[in-house]
Amino acid sequence: MKKLITLLSAILLLISCANYGEKKVYNGTEVYYKDGVTEEIADKLGENLTSSGFANGDTKSVQFVKEGDVYVFRMVIKDEFLNDESLESVFNIFPKELSDYMNLPVDLHLCDDTFNTLRVHKLEDARKVIMAKATEIRYTKNVTLEEVEKLKSFLLEYGFSDNDNRKTVELDKENDTYIFKMVLAEEKLKNESTVTLLKLFGGEMAKIAFDNQPLKVHMCDELMNTVKIAE
Repeated sequence: MKKLITLLSAILLLISCANYGEKKVYNGTEVYYKDGVTEEIADKLGENLTSSGFANGDTKSVQFVKEGDVYVFRMVIKDEFLNDESLESVFNIFPKELSDYMNLPVDLHLCDDTFNTLRVHKLEDARKVIMAKATEIRYTKNVTLEEVEKLKSFLLEYGFSDNDNRKTVELDKENDTYIFKMVLAEEKLKNESTVTLLKLFGGEMAKIAFDNQPLKVHMCDELMNTVKIAE
């Protein structure tokens, strides 16, 4: 995830000067805070942004406020990246990652350079996550936790998940078809033998974990964008 956060930091902007609340700077990132956000909370946010690589020395601006029972993380984004579909998985998982660290419910707002909200990514819509040893399993609201637990059991029993190799996968469902996404190295994405192996892998997964219901294996880049489907 740190790599994705670093990528996210590269698409942001520094705002023009105005009164957007109290300001603190963490490794080049301006953090404005107000409306129920204390300096202690702002410092905790700054620590996370620095340790994750988001605050990487480049100048950029964010704002942290509280709206009702939910905290809002606003960040100023360059126009060309606002509707970039390749970044959707990053925007989607970010509220979950930040909420877990802050131990607070946090929504993400993508903003113009005066912190006017252009798009919202809510925590309630974010991918949820469970771990199968070192494998991060993300899942959408289209599948149940019970279904994800079946996937987890399969990955452990099959030997796909272990304690040493970090992997990221995702489970979704469209109509009656399961979608299993997995991040692969670029060279494997281009390897036809990988496609053959994943077809067999997907067949076993469908049979053992999902009672032979239809399943497609999506081969994805590091941003969880589908590059090829093994079916």
